[in-house]
Amino acid sequence: MEIGIIYSGEFGRRFVSNLTYPDSCPHFGACGIDECDHCKSYDLSSSIVFARELEEPSTYGVYIEEPERIVGEVECEVLVAINLHPDIIAELPEFAGVKCLIVPVEHPAWLSVGLREQVRRKCEEVGIEFYAPKPFCASNTPLADLGFGKPEFRVKMDGNVVEQVEVVRSDPCGNAYYVARRMRGYEILDVGEFWKDIHQHQCAYPCLASMERDAEIREAPFHLAGYVMVYQFSKACGVDAESFVPEHMKKFVLDSV
Repeated sequence: MEIGIIYSGEFGRRFVSNLTYPDSCPHFGACGIDECDHCKSYDLSSSIVFARELEEPSTYGVYIEEPERIVGEVECEVLVAINLHPDIIAELPEFAGVKCLIVPVEHPAWLSVGLREQVRRKCEEVGIEFYAPKPFCASNTPLADLGFGKPEFRVKMDGNVVEQVEVVRSDPCGNAYYVARRMRGYEILDVGEFWKDIHQHQCAYPCLASMERDAEIREAPFHLAGYVMVYQFSKACGVDAESFVPEHMKKFVLDSV
């Protein structure tokens, strides 16, 4: 799979680093340099055909007349477009030579519902697969074939103790590996505290999803990411966490692929 990444901002930098140089995560927070045990055994640098960092969208003004001049030539199988100017996103299906376009939404401002549906229609017209996960870890895209998407764990329990944790599929930023390490050896005495501790470790990585409320999901993307992580890790431990997820969020947490 040939992957191209065009991005701006901190989340984009973390995503690129996580795929191409996973040992760099201590520089973003996580366990810190002194505690790093190099738990990430992957390296997708050979699959990345280009990674281009652009300026933050606001620096380009309200309109961009020729987005392709800013972006440059785009040829790859899967393009991940992170925190780009709306005019760039709107035109990508027309000038990008790709089979799949992924536009993650870590912040409501990254992709409005109207623009998302416009891009979806354009992609359908030219035969491009289109995904707009909100946030990136809430559902799977073709990157799941490489081990990145909605987090999934394999856990070995010794009674009520989390004895071993394997990350089957990580969230795109790599947070799942931090949660796995911190929860290894955890004794489940109170399920409420168990859920709280999973979420606190996810926050501490740190999770970079926005805390601004999104009208479509009726929560902040940050909160949805937390529900997903707690539910997925609990499920791997054999703990039913459906009651942890608010009713209006269940369709995003329990039902999403």
